[in-house]
Amino acid sequence: PRVNISSHKRSEAVVSTQSTGEDDQVTITVCIEDHKYNPNNFWNGKWKSKWDVKFPTAGGYAKVEGTMSAQVHYYEDGNVQLLSNKAVEESVQISSPNEGADNVVAFIKKSETEYQMAINENYTSMSNTTFKALRRNLPITQTLIDWHKLHGFQVGKDIMNKS
Repeated sequence: PRVNISSHKRSEAVVSTQSTGEDDQVTITVCIEDHKYNPNNFWNGKWKSKWDVKFPTAGGYAKVEGTMSAQVHYYEDGNVQLLSNKAVEESVQISSPNEGADNVVAFIKKSETEYQMAINENYTSMSNTTFKALRRNLPITQTLIDWHKLHGFQVGKDIMNKS
């Protein structure tokens, strides 16, 4: 059966499938890739996932193994990168070809959505805790230092001349 597994992804995603058969088992490999380059807003991101669906030719249950990978790079006023991977697996019922295809697609969609939501929650949490801890506090004057004006100060030179 023909199944549209990219219906839950952005329309720019690339989906590729390949099948192989050995003895009593058929393996279908599904690869999904999408990327967004946004230099105007100083970030890039890439999503990749690979799914191996192994099932007996007689039907029954298919074993679905997947690996998902997200890579994000944010580079305005700093350089923050995320590279995250997750592997999942599940047995999916395939009493008919159409039902089996629908169940596999549903598992892929559920897994990718849960993974993406977990990454989003992690970033929100890190923004409120980890990233704030990394930021430098303001000096005692509670004003930012204009580093471009510091070259005019000769404190170190004045001290050297007095000694």
